[in-house]
Amino acid sequence: MHYLDDSLLPENQEKLVIQVAPYAPGFLPGDSDDIPVTMDEQIQKAVDCYNAGAQVLHVHVREADGYGS
Repeated sequence: MHYLDDSLLPENQEKLVIQVAPYAPGFLPGDSDDIPVTMDEQIQKAVDCYNAGAQVLHVHVREADGYGS
């Protein structure tokens, strides 16, 4: 394909919103070493997602034992 009308330039593209759900309630901390449980871990995960380009974060709150709240 040839785009000769500058449609691929960022300033000419439609706005894009990236939504991320980095962990689901079905996953437990033992399933991966990257599942945040504490508030500080969840905040850090949100910051990491934002820094990677996400604008919307879908969060599942967890109890201290890692299970969904």
